[in-house]
Amino acid sequence: MATVQIICVGDLCCDLIVPFGKMQEALRSGDISKEVTDRLQVTMQCGGSVGNVARHLGRLNTHPVFITPLKKDSLGEYLSSEMEKNGVDMSWAAPCEKSNMYCVAVLDQTGERTMFCFVPPWADFPRFSEKSFEAIPETACWKQADEAQASEEEILFTSGMAILEDVENNKAVLDFFKRRKAAGAKVVFDLNVRAESYGYEGERKRAMEEMIALSDILLGSGREEFSQVTGRDDIREAARYLLSRGAGTVIARDGGREILVLSGEKGSETVDALIPVKPVVPVSTLGAGDSFDAKFLEAVADGEKITEAVRKASDYAGDYISGNIPAGNEQA
Repeated sequence: MATVQIICVGDLCCDLIVPFGKMQEALRSGDISKEVTDRLQVTMQCGGSVGNVARHLGRLNTHPVFITPLKKDSLGEYLSSEMEKNGVDMSWAAPCEKSNMYCVAVLDQTGERTMFCFVPPWADFPRFSEKSFEAIPETACWKQADEAQASEEEILFTSGMAILEDVENNKAVLDFFKRRKAAGAKVVFDLNVRAESYGYEGERKRAMEEMIALSDILLGSGREEFSQVTGRDDIREAARYLLSRGAGTVIARDGGREILVLSGEKGSETVDALIPVKPVVPVSTLGAGDSFDAKFLEAVADGEKITEAVRKASDYAGDYISGNIPAGNEQA
């Protein structure tokens, strides 16, 4: 049970999962029975980078609070209800005028995904404004659900999906993080650039760099992502660059390879370590990074050393993508 309150700030959308590869296999084999086609329907679930992390945290019984733009239409009610079923506190969701967007995940034969954003005219990317944070008290005393004591300690988590090519959105998010950090909160930021959907230049790049400088712990995944942000192809060199830009500790995932943990003077621990990744046979890699982030946040909130938190998160993510942890509303 985490003794520190975790606040997630970011995107919540509706994911449409398209089993394209499996349908291709069925068509090639000539097996188009109703049993098969029923199994290969497009499915809908809660999505969004930070939304997925919050959902995992809820299923880990950490009782996270989720701040996200949410219109109270039929889709918004569905998303809010599904998050609450998974143990996420949605009381600070920020009312907005446009409906939540959709993300379409097209899966190939191996379960690997190609992501597409779908923003119909009545919807929008998740956008924050100053009003999104007006109802949130500057300080809060958090009572843990199964404990007598209360805690005022906070971990703030967000990802690059909360940063847009939008000055008002970025200012609102950054100002909120600056205020909470000044009050003692720890900031954890996952790069999650998604340049293919969101771009990475101009205002978005500027705001991402500002969030990097605010981060006590910075997470990222893959050489391509680190290269996009730093211009350096070598992950260790990229991590060093991010430390020089203000990050306290950098945690660099690289698929099934060892995870680099690197920190400097700003980090609460001085670490230069490579954490082994246990080999697994993945059913699908969809959600690997989000499950890692959630378990990592839980471990840090429980007071684990960063290297041990990374080990636990890596094992959890491996179990998740290999199908050993349910992906639905069941308790993890």
